[in-house]
Amino acid sequence: MHIPEGVIVAMLTPFDDKGRIAEKEVVKMVNFLIEKEIDGIFPVSSCGEYVHLDMDERKYLIDIVMDAAIGRVDIIPGTGATCYQKSIEIADYAREKGCSGVVLHGPYFFKNINEIVEGHLKKVALSVDIPIFLYNIPFFANEITPEIAANLCSLPNIVGIKDSSGNMVNVMNLIDMTRRVKPEFKVLVGAEEILFAALAAGGDGCMVATACILPEFMIAIYKNFKAGRLDIALKLQIAILELIRVMKSINFPQGFKEALDVRGIKMGPPKMHFNTRLMENMVQTKKKLESIMRELLSVYFPGESLLYDDSFKGYSKPDSFSYQAKELIHSNNKYIGCINCKGCESDCENSSANGITKQTNKDIEGIIHLITQEIVSNFQK
Repeated sequence: MHIPEGVIVAMLTPFDDKGRIAEKEVVKMVNFLIEKEIDGIFPVSSCGEYVHLDMDERKYLIDIVMDAAIGRVDIIPGTGATCYQKSIEIADYAREKGCSGVVLHGPYFFKNINEIVEGHLKKVALSVDIPIFLYNIPFFANEITPEIAANLCSLPNIVGIKDSSGNMVNVMNLIDMTRRVKPEFKVLVGAEEILFAALAAGGDGCMVATACILPEFMIAIYKNFKAGRLDIALKLQIAILELIRVMKSINFPQGFKEALDVRGIKMGPPKMHFNTRLMENMVQTKKKLESIMRELLSVYFPGESLLYDDSFKGYSKPDSFSYQAKELIHSNNKYIGCINCKGCESDCENSSANGITKQTNKDIEGIIHLITQEIVSNFQK
């Protein structure tokens, strides 16, 4: 079984002015990250604001990321939910789409005892056929303690954990307790500030939002550490701490989104309401982020552009026929248009919204066939 490790991106989600997933920006982000040689992408993530998305939108985001990646990198979507039925549903969908695994945190909102949390995770693991990374994020969900992880890691499809506690004591105990049961169990950190420390303790990498913004640094920390260049790895780790502090100074995850916007990925307006004072503060913070990032790249990666060059190499641009057709296929009244596909449970009044006419199943199958041929052809060039 292939188990992803290294630098995995906790992917932020761009939205348009109407609060919908900005599909073309998602594609642009995926290509940006893959060109930087990250090891995997974790969409439908906490920093990706999955809690603002309904189930259809989460599945749609998985579709976009998988279509854009074209098998070039591991895709490991999140399955967070308040109950196990919804986690099972999204995990089954990820398996159907060919994802490399899923990320599963404890149930959120209600505060549950450890026995219930463990039971939730075990129920999902026993119900799905896909590798699972447990996800400890005690800020937002019921904690997955080292004891719970050690109890569950003997299950064949529980292959690792992302620990976002930011607590190195926790990380040390996770490494020790799980590997007594399963030596190949992967321990990844979700706090970008401690990647170097976690690697030094025997960890296997990270799943972090900073890898979405400065993948150059996170990858370089990991690769230099693995190559034995510990002094360089530590220097890079310390160098990005100020940036992380500034990103976290804005209501999470908006600071990270503003930083990614600086790199040329349009993230759209905040999902939460920002008053005038907060918006003015965000504008000033964004300028500071740009200054810090520009300086970091010029010092440590001279010649590396701050703004991502959106000239794709060997695969379809998001404004090509293939992706436009893909948008129409996935669309319903919640998204861009409508093809009367029943995806909206037939509750729309106009089955030809935005000028998109009805299409038969045969028409759609033909478009899908053309898309598949074009993607494969472009990728092989």
